[in-house]
Amino acid sequence: MTPLLRTPAFRRYLLARTSSHLGDGMVPVALAFGALRLGASPTEVGLVLLAGRLPVVVLTLVGGVVGDLLSRRAVMLVTDVVRCASQALTAALLLTGTATPWHLAALQAVAGAAGAFFTPAAAGLVADVVPPAQRHRANALLTTAQHAATLVAPVVSAALVAAVGAGASFAADAVTFAVSAAALAALRVPDRPTAPRPALLDAARHGWRDFRARPWLQATTVQVALVNGACVSPFLVLGPVIADQRLGGPLAWALIGNGYAVGALLGGALALRLRPRHPLRTAVTVPVALAPLLVLLAAGAPTAVLAAAAVPAGAQAALHAVLTDTARQVHVPADLVARATGFATVVGLAATPVGMALAGPAAERVGVGAVLLAGALVAVLSAPAALAVRSVRRLPAEVGPAR
Repeated sequence: MTPLLRTPAFRRYLLARTSSHLGDGMVPVALAFGALRLGASPTEVGLVLLAGRLPVVVLTLVGGVVGDLLSRRAVMLVTDVVRCASQALTAALLLTGTATPWHLAALQAVAGAAGAFFTPAAAGLVADVVPPAQRHRANALLTTAQHAATLVAPVVSAALVAAVGAGASFAADAVTFAVSAAALAALRVPDRPTAPRPALLDAARHGWRDFRARPWLQATTVQVALVNGACVSPFLVLGPVIADQRLGGPLAWALIGNGYAVGALLGGALALRLRPRHPLRTAVTVPVALAPLLVLLAAGAPTAVLAAAAVPAGAQAALHAVLTDTARQVHVPADLVARATGFATVVGLAATPVGMALAGPAAERVGVGAVLLAGALVAVLSAPAALAVRSVRRLPAEVGPAR
């Protein structure tokens, strides 16, 4: 057993993060197919999915500031309680047959708003729980556990949707957030050094100045925004529609998700061993692995082929997450990590609502295949664009002068 797993604080933190990711992984299948079963069109499915993502974009910056100023554990605990309640109510509406697509949208907006506070606080709490020398390994373990949960979540969700309905999946989702909250309630972390707390706007300005001073952070964040808007968002909106119309429904979509999760597990395992001297060179290159999945989905490939193509797509996600998370934790001051994560998340996800809102109308106008092929092209071209930034190529693995 790795020394990190012998530490009670890290084990509880790992359980909280993994359970929360399990809940997050159940939502896309349940939400998309729940909306489709309620008669939603592709455009309406996109808007329902958008409702859960838009609050993340709007509120994550505030969440990053709050995560640096207040107890990160307490912030995560409160957000888990809110998400547990919103998903339990969604389950009740679906199971009683009183839900509409707009009920789903409103309740997922609440869950998304809570998640906007959870993610930056969780990134910052790693610095409170794990010594600096072990953070790369901790991030690799967290990423591996996250994608192990993601491997299980779509299948469980799809099975529940197929056997009982989307309401059962949301009920199970609520339980995962309750487990996460219980683990966080038992977590004890050292107090951070106390200092006079700046006003919220002053703290945000300080974090923004630090973000702007790091071109490598800006470049990697913009690349994530492009990939999320042009590749991931259309995939998430149009993929379930294609699965429902051509591939057999939620189980087919879950199998494709499983391929992605298997790849993410492999990517997380690779990240445990991979220590590149210049980690961002690898991080900004790996998103090209999304392109084959998008091309094959556009071409009408069968489920098995799509699941296989999803493996490298998942691997790139895990590698990118470990390398960029560790870069922030190593090269950004500890008291600014949550804010840096908040800014990176806000900018990185800014294109997601646009992509989700436009994917359905664009597919209806120019065709599903054209939208997916355009996303594949963006995935390929984003790598050389990010590598053109000098500090992306030169940022070292350890603390150094590069900015």
